[in-house]
Amino acid sequence: MLAVIKTKKSNQRNMTDPSSLTTAIDNASKVANTPLFTTVIDKLTGFRISQWAAEGEVRKQLIHDEYQKAKESGIVGMQYIEYLRHTTNLIDTATKSAKYIDPDKPNDIKMDNDFFWNTVEHAKTISNEEMQELVAKIIAGEYNQPGTYSMSTLQTLKMLGKQELELFEKMCSLCINTEQIPQEIFSLPDSIKPLLNSLGIDFASLQTLQNLGLFLPNGMSRSMDNPDKKNFALNYLGKAIRFKPTHETNFTIDLPAFYGLSNTGKQILNHLSPKFRDEYYTWLKTNYKIPNYSLNED
Repeated sequence: MLAVIKTKKSNQRNMTDPSSLTTAIDNASKVANTPLFTTVIDKLTGFRISQWAAEGEVRKQLIHDEYQKAKESGIVGMQYIEYLRHTTNLIDTATKSAKYIDPDKPNDIKMDNDFFWNTVEHAKTISNEEMQELVAKIIAGEYNQPGTYSMSTLQTLKMLGKQELELFEKMCSLCINTEQIPQEIFSLPDSIKPLLNSLGIDFASLQTLQNLGLFLPNGMSRSMDNPDKKNFALNYLGKAIRFKPTHETNFTIDLPAFYGLSNTGKQILNHLSPKFRDEYYTWLKTNYKIPNYSLNED
């Protein structure tokens, strides 16, 4: 397979020789006897990866020789090289996935689990390491608990590239209560502009993520009854901002309008790590207003 060349700007592979496949097999050798490989990956590749890994230098030379022949074989050779690329991507993703899989769990994946098998098939096309890591986590999640993901998540994965994934993670650093971004942010008050500029985010960024199915297409509002006049806590990436009621007769919590994550967005966010922004946390305490409630800093 073609070699892995990394640059500072990207984790994308540039395929130039067969060493990336042999490297992928070497990296997979420690997990090649796990159920994911023996019951899924070996069948898809058409060979036992544990056996290939054990053959060491002999197998590497065979792969090298087959690649050299393929380079001189026109269309048929190009098809073989493409097969090697897909096989490398699949093995690399499966190796990453193995660390997230319950080692004591047998394979419960049924042949009619379209999400699992189509996601594994999609893994063949992904060379970027960050995207491989995301797909690896999702494959593992479905393997550990079949039925976890929806087909809409797979459709979004197929449209998602490295740049879109990074944009989504940055946008989610503005999420409160796990899944909401206040609409007010995108009216661009002066108090929030420096943060958005530093993140490279604007309303067009949100629209891009909406078009990918990661955010719902329209703004939303939410009201909750609070007959006991309890304090209300807003959650920002694990840190609470507390509000106390100030009205004697109004028992409703009317949250400001927001843009919400879709179910697909929620599923993918589970595998990302958006960064806590101190300046945003400060902005929320000053600017996030709930009618008939005030900030409780006690």
